[in-house]
Amino acid sequence: MPAAEAIRVIPLVLLSTAFGFGQQASANSDASDPAERTLFVNCEENAKPKQVLSPVSLSEDGKWRAYVEVDVRSDLGCLHTTRLWVARPSEPYRLVYFMPPQGEAVENGMEILGWAKNSRVLLVKTEAWQWASDADDVQGIAAIDAETGMVYEPRLDAMLEERNGKQCAYRVTDAGFGDEKDVDILVRAKFHTAYDVDQAEEDVPPAKRCGNFEETWSFNFDRGQTKQVANTEPLQIVKKSLPDQGGN
Repeated sequence: MPAAEAIRVIPLVLLSTAFGFGQQASANSDASDPAERTLFVNCEENAKPKQVLSPVSLSEDGKWRAYVEVDVRSDLGCLHTTRLWVARPSEPYRLVYFMPPQGEAVENGMEILGWAKNSRVLLVKTEAWQWASDADDVQGIAAIDAETGMVYEPRLDAMLEERNGKQCAYRVTDAGFGDEKDVDILVRAKFHTAYDVDQAEEDVPPAKRCGNFEETWSFNFDRGQTKQVANTEPLQIVKKSLPDQGGN
């Protein structure tokens, strides 16, 4: 399989307040617990609808800001809708990433990891899962150009290829950018043996067990290249945020 197939570049049209969203999320928000993370927003069946906002994340030069909004409809079966908003300090927020509830995964969330150095590109981690199900969560990493809305999304399953028939699964633990001038996303993940919920690792034949280890992978969108790199490779990321919630 060509390395470029492990990478997806999605040009996402920027959406504006024409869709009925206010210039500031706080104007139409009923945010619950400010400490609640937007990657995993709790859902209690038949509870009132709620909205959770992340803190505002700032680019290194302060010219861009972003926050995550998660709306939960517990009364409709724990449906999660996640949005990523970006803006310049003097402009209204625009929607650049949208996660609706899917039939196979009605719950979802997002966490802003940070920004590339001296850049308007921010990095997020996403998660989607099915309510009241033992099915595995689906993780994602995406880099978004705040100005153009371009989305750079590595196909993380490429990390599982060429495992010699072993039953491997992974959990993303962190991500950042490489030292390359182009978009080079580094993803760090822990790998383990995959087995059914009614099994234990001992039920998997030894030849098919994956083992437990950590790897770091590079997804370079300029060269269309995916490769494993050393775990000592630093994850370049800028983490700056305002103390208040999104939209304030």
